[in-house]
Amino acid sequence: MNSIQMVGWPIVTVSFNRPACDDDARQWLVDLSGLLAREQPFSLIIQAKPNSEFSPEARRELGLWFKENRIKLGAFCRGIARVVLSEQEGDRVVSDNMKKAMPFPMVSCLDFDQARDWAIERCHQTTV
Repeated sequence: MNSIQMVGWPIVTVSFNRPACDDDARQWLVDLSGLLAREQPFSLIIQAKPNSEFSPEARRELGLWFKENRIKLGAFCRGIARVVLSEQEGDRVVSDNMKKAMPFPMVSCLDFDQARDWAIERCHQTTV
């Protein structure tokens, strides 16, 4: 199993299964660029297993990618729903600062069904 799996369209589920090596993180950015290249609305559901973090170098590259693609993300990504294990984790991974930094809405959800329903609703809205 890959450390990062991305499946579905236009509701895209991203699973972080274990710590990602830098090459896995770079491939994920290529995959995200592919989503933006479609130039169609989509929503993301993110599930991360404990300890599925990125290296400092990969985090830097991710930050640069998000900065460079901010306009396209705002145009096509309708939102991200993070599946979390607790409200405390949700507050940490979908912090007010994170919400302000992203050009789309973000929520934390305690179960996958709730995240999926939110992502479907967001994806089908005509305006952000």
